[in-house]
Amino acid sequence: MAGAILKTGEAEAPDEEVLHHLGRGADLLARGDLEGARAALERAHGLEPRNPRVLGLFGQVLYKLGRFGEASDVYGELVDESPSEVAARVNLGLACLKAKRPAEAVRQLEIALDLSPNHRKAMGYLGLAWLEQRNLERAKHWFERAGSFPMVARCDALLQASTARKPSGSVPPLKVRSAKEPTALPPGPPGLESLSQARRVGHPPGTRFAITNGLFTVGVKAEALVRAEGLLAVQGSVRLAPEMKRFRGYPTQKAFGEGPRRMLRASGNGTLYFRVPSGSLSLVELAGESGYFREEVTFAFEEAIEFENGRLTSRLGPDLNLVHLRGRGQLVLSTRGPIAGTAVSRSAGVRVPLAALVGWIGGLTPKLAPLSENGNGESEPLVVELTGEGQVLFDEGAG
Repeated sequence: MAGAILKTGEAEAPDEEVLHHLGRGADLLARGDLEGARAALERAHGLEPRNPRVLGLFGQVLYKLGRFGEASDVYGELVDESPSEVAARVNLGLACLKAKRPAEAVRQLEIALDLSPNHRKAMGYLGLAWLEQRNLERAKHWFERAGSFPMVARCDALLQASTARKPSGSVPPLKVRSAKEPTALPPGPPGLESLSQARRVGHPPGTRFAITNGLFTVGVKAEALVRAEGLLAVQGSVRLAPEMKRFRGYPTQKAFGEGPRRMLRASGNGTLYFRVPSGSLSLVELAGESGYFREEVTFAFEEAIEFENGRLTSRLGPDLNLVHLRGRGQLVLSTRGPIAGTAVSRSAGVRVPLAALVGWIGGLTPKLAPLSENGNGESEPLVVELTGEGQVLFDEGAG
């Protein structure tokens, strides 16, 4: 398995001692001295634990030594640093599979395929992960996609004695629709009872998110995640608890947002009433797709949507905090203006000022850089450079 050596351009230059142990580890690995390489790279990792080159080689050595649990931990650190790096996701998924953690392997490999839909190795590994969990239909589907016909034949033989259902068809594309503008009060000074009647609000039945009489409302059935910002009233039996960030499918001790911008998990049965934030709210329907969004613009989403937090580090300015959302359900994005988008191709990357970025879908690799090519970052505004194949969303009101 090739090492997931990530080139981000954001990390500080390693010092001479780190470079010495890194070079020695790479040389010993090339000569087949795995234990010597492990010792050297372990020293380098202790000196600079976030160095992507160290993490990539260290994970590779541990994998070759058969220490799959430790390898998955190291590759997980690499994924935490660069959540949109496909090779790191694939290596993490394979290490989890070898460590007998097929459910986690499925999660990581599915994210890798969200980022790079034609990654044939990821398809084959995903087939193995589903086979490990005895989901023969899904395993066969991914083996067919990967062109692994002996494994397809094996699945067919196993399916003859099973009653597994066939995989579902394709899902519809991402749909974005803007929320309606708040309605105005009737002219003239109303009486108290008239005011109460005119401004009475509720939540439209059968919906999760809505804007009614200038208020953003959330219908809580079981659970939903929503920002605390602008909360005006809680109706019914609804419990609110601060949500923690998630890395690699597990909750952490870090709060998802801070102060009035913290994310809350609403559970129970009732309605939440919010003042509509200044700017625009957009309802986005995920129908099996996935996307990366700036943490700041992610206002609310249904509990059925899986999420994972990440960040893009930079020595030039603030880090870019991201939320990876995938699955089926609705989410709400809060921006200064309408959301626009454009395609990104391998021949034509896109640079978006940090404040204007909403998010992206597809196999895009982000990098933080100064706006001008010769900028040193001290006084330059930052942009996010996106390369690969996909679509980028940006905020028209950010300018």
